[in-house]
Amino acid sequence: MIIKEKPAEIDSKNIGKLINTWKRFFDDWAYEQLNFHGYDYFKMGYMPFIMNISKDGSTNNDVAMKAKVTKQAMSKVVKELLEHKLIKIEKHETDARASLIFLTVKGKNLIHDTKRCVNTLSGEYAELVGDKNYQIMIDSMFKIVKHHESKTHNKTLQFKNI
Repeated sequence: MIIKEKPAEIDSKNIGKLINTWKRFFDDWAYEQLNFHGYDYFKMGYMPFIMNISKDGSTNNDVAMKAKVTKQAMSKVVKELLEHKLIKIEKHETDARASLIFLTVKGKNLIHDTKRCVNTLSGEYAELVGDKNYQIMIDSMFKIVKHHESKTHNKTLQFKNI
């Protein structure tokens, strides 16, 4: 006889702890995957920057605003991403005062490898909780993110499929 585990009751007071714990597990998993694929220098703090670089190029200000960081923090990360050859900077074609940030081939490969790893993890989650429950979870998370995007204080933090 198989005894099924009773689903854990989630106390609404502990949802923050649950999200924090899941994020920490995710970050640990991501570091392991990035290391395995040769990105041992990569910091998870780079991801909000990398995720917000458009294929057509993005300005420092645009990426900083979308990543919700100061221009100073953006400048520091840009230097590090340049050192790792994940991005390149080119002069803006129409605005001589601005430069555009682009992903390099190495940066695009990072995105590709990351997507592949995340898809594998998604498959593990679907297997763990069942396809239907996994899809319900993803749909619910998407709705929650969209809810927060609609709030004034989160207008610059937008869900973006990479």
